[in-house]
Amino acid sequence: MDSIQNHILFLKENRKLVLFFYIQQSFNQQKMKQLTAMVLFCTFVLSYGQRPPKDIPQEVLEAIKTEVWIPFMEAYDQSDSQKLKSIHTQDIFRVTQDQNQVETGESYLEEFGDFVETVKTRGSQIGIAFAIRSTALNDAGDMAYQTGYYRFSSKRSDDESLVVRGYGEFNVGLRKENGTWKIWLDADKHIQLSPEDFNAEEILYELGKS
Repeated sequence: MDSIQNHILFLKENRKLVLFFYIQQSFNQQKMKQLTAMVLFCTFVLSYGQRPPKDIPQEVLEAIKTEVWIPFMEAYDQSDSQKLKSIHTQDIFRVTQDQNQVETGESYLEEFGDFVETVKTRGSQIGIAFAIRSTALNDAGDMAYQTGYYRFSSKRSDDESLVVRGYGEFNVGLRKENGTWKIWLDADKHIQLSPEDFNAEEILYELGKS
């Protein structure tokens, strides 16, 4: 009994010391939790940052080239609206960045098709070429994302051949439908680019040279 009373007396006489000890213990526990969280976060960041870029199989690049980019260039060259529509999904999401405009689905495809048909009606000709800068692929291998440049050309009544009219930068999302790659997201904008910079890209797609 005396020991209990002595203990109570000690606590009363040293309340500040006990309170300080309690606060210090709580503070140390909180700091330890923060330190542990910081260590875990740094470990995650370092391990994630050290992950090497995914290797994109050459056969995937070739399939996208064959099923999307070559028909795209042919559709321009031949003013073929049906071929142009066929390389897009029915739920296409189109972003014209220069105009802050979004278009989707069948209405966009009809408008795009009308554009190339009008070129044919006027007796003119258009052309397009692509420089692929990057490709990303999901683990299933059925969705991809590509960025790059395009070069737009046209031939007017007073031109002897196609003349380069300008360059642009694009981002496209692609997915497989019934085993065939198609564009479901297409965003682009006009940019200032020299022919040298365009031709310096490693992956170039041009009709007759691809």
